[in-house]
Amino acid sequence: MKKMISAVVLVFASLGFADNSATPCKNITFKPLQSLMRYGDTTRRGEDRPFAKDPTVIRHQGRYLMYYSVWSYDKEHLPANLSPKVLGHWAGAIAESKDLVNWKRVCDIELNDPNLVSGGVAPCVKKFDGKIHMFYQGRKVGNGKQENVIWHATSEDGIHFVNDPANPAFIPNNAWSLERAIDAEVYRVGERMILMFATRERPTAKIQQLGMAWAPYGSSYSAGKWTEMSIEKPFFKPDLPWEMSCIEAPTVIFRKGIWYMFYAGAYNHERQQIGVAWSKDGISYTRWRDTPVLPHGKEGSWNAWESGHPGIFEDDDGKVYLFYQGKATLNGDYQLSCLEVCFED
Repeated sequence: MKKMISAVVLVFASLGFADNSATPCKNITFKPLQSLMRYGDTTRRGEDRPFAKDPTVIRHQGRYLMYYSVWSYDKEHLPANLSPKVLGHWAGAIAESKDLVNWKRVCDIELNDPNLVSGGVAPCVKKFDGKIHMFYQGRKVGNGKQENVIWHATSEDGIHFVNDPANPAFIPNNAWSLERAIDAEVYRVGERMILMFATRERPTAKIQQLGMAWAPYGSSYSAGKWTEMSIEKPFFKPDLPWEMSCIEAPTVIFRKGIWYMFYAGAYNHERQQIGVAWSKDGISYTRWRDTPVLPHGKEGSWNAWESGHPGIFEDDDGKVYLFYQGKATLNGDYQLSCLEVCFED
């Protein structure tokens, strides 16, 4: 298996996608937007309980679209046209903005797939191949305690999605993890699409780590198209005290010959914080530093308990923004915010 993984890396290098002369930036800083950005969805629990987490953002047809996870309706706010069966399940939703600051809810992510439980959760949404692709976590109806895995859907307008008929798209099958995959991140390296995912180690399922797979660029990205790369061990796992027992929510951007992976360290509810790793080939990653690049806030602040689950976004003008979730207390509700990212040479 090691030979197979090495062969994949060598293919990338031989095609010229690894720039051996590139070096990571010396500093990464954050700038607030022109005014405060806080967003929470109020449809599930009312105006006094805004909630949103797991953000990902694209720009499409003159507006920004943000995709995120929402927790279940409570009984008081359950719409009359929905079955009580949806109670207790996560879902995905969409908001729009003209300025990255002021966001208005558009709708839930409607996938209309009778085989799917909790659709559109923790979405990774990207534009390529002339379409909008969404990779998200879900599980099949009727499979009891089956783990979440990665599903795939596409859209023309960014609002209406059609599920891949071959779903689920990816289920890990390796020597070290459960058959579980969440927090997808997909990005292009040459003629291949890379899929990062978070999963739990076997046998205890206590440690969350990152795996990797690839599919040919321009393929259907469906089941059977993905070749798992991290067969014998994860490519990234928690090693630092602040990361505790969890690495999750990777999100990647390419700048001046270097891939930067922002990631969440520590589980939700354990004061999750955001770190950064870098790579010359988009495959092998090294921590940029040993401390969080975006820690949780001070006591009394909106994110005093957590700054987590990052989502990186590059605008048409080249500016880069980091969307992330936060909450004030252990039992508080998640909201979303955004900062501009500055990579300083």
